[in-house]
Amino acid sequence: MQVRIAESIALVTIGDGVIAALFPARHAARWVIGPDPVRRILSVFVEHPGLMRAVGVAQVVAGIAWVAALPPTPR
Repeated sequence: MQVRIAESIALVTIGDGVIAALFPARHAARWVIGPDPVRRILSVFVEHPGLMRAVGVAQVVAGIAWVAALPPTPR
């Protein structure tokens, strides 16, 4: 069961990374919520979409590496 949970989290990470890579400013802008420190950090990504795109690509790579490292589930 834990492997399935880990894989599910990796899938969400990969999907979020793809969205961030394709639509960096819009994706970051949707998450500019919460306390001021969080808003300030996320605003940097809105202002610098290339940085957001790089983070998205890193998320995709990390998610794929995570899934590749998971052990197979016994049948």
